[in-house]
Amino acid sequence: MKKGFFIIAILLISVFSFLSFNSKIGASKVESATKMDWPNQSEGNNPVIRHIRTADPSAHIWNDGKVWMYTSRDMEDATFYDSMDGYRAFSSTDMVNWTDHGEVLHSKDISWGVPGWMWAPTAIYKNNKYYLLYPHSVKGSKDDMRCGVAVSDVPEGPFKDIGWIKGVEGQWLDPCVFEDDDGKVYLYWGVREPKVARLKDNLLELAEKPRTIEYGNTNFFEASYMHKRNGKYYFSYNAGLGGFYGMADNPYGPFEYQGAINPKQRQDHHSILNYKGQDYFFYHWQNWNGGSKFSRNVAIEYLYYNEDDTIQEIFASEEGVKKVK
Repeated sequence: MKKGFFIIAILLISVFSFLSFNSKIGASKVESATKMDWPNQSEGNNPVIRHIRTADPSAHIWNDGKVWMYTSRDMEDATFYDSMDGYRAFSSTDMVNWTDHGEVLHSKDISWGVPGWMWAPTAIYKNNKYYLLYPHSVKGSKDDMRCGVAVSDVPEGPFKDIGWIKGVEGQWLDPCVFEDDDGKVYLYWGVREPKVARLKDNLLELAEKPRTIEYGNTNFFEASYMHKRNGKYYFSYNAGLGGFYGMADNPYGPFEYQGAINPKQRQDHHSILNYKGQDYFFYHWQNWNGGSKFSRNVAIEYLYYNEDDTIQEIFASEEGVKKVK
């Protein structure tokens, strides 16, 4: 009897050990699959906008203490960028929870353009009003773009188109508008060859002849961006295979090439701001939840500077940024 009981106990222990061992193997496989599938099964805060597809975030802090973000609108099953039909506004006070204020401007509201073709926007507060500057196609081609201007009395829109900036027609734009500390406003734009010119206060006319930007390299593709910190000007852009930048002591350059900001993120189109003492990097992903280079989602990372004021490289993460008070 005792011998039989002992044999049964041994068998039970063996079976339990076998099941436990295989369970651990199964768990290990699940963990590996989840990691491999990232960011499709993300449990972090990136991307920050998930209920719709958004791209090209233009982030700003206005006078209400919130972070405002204006984005282009990607379609779920898009096969090209011609289906991008409008812009949306989002706001946040903690960098994690975002309020969707809905569509603020649609291609149907642009009398001089075609349906769709509403590419990466930029924004500015000037003349006690909020402005969106944006590229839009006249006839349905990337070679006949204009830089439109729309205005609103409130940051959440809606925005009303008031025309386009003369002198920058016919180019794939991706504009960036930048106001310096002295109140002068500059427009950066271009594809393959970056341009800059100061704007008149009405934001509808160039105040000078455009200049070609010297940035110490030849890898510029699109998505010009300008920000300023500690008296230094940072000209950054998308090289087609990630974000890169240069530094100068004035908004025109020439800029001393510094290398990569976000080298691993293809199609990097970013904006940068400081909120409550922390610097942030806004950009978009292509591969979340079945996305593509035509169906993207906005994400945010922390941005850090070195002691010599150069920028530390950004690496896309599912964790993203944490809530701030």
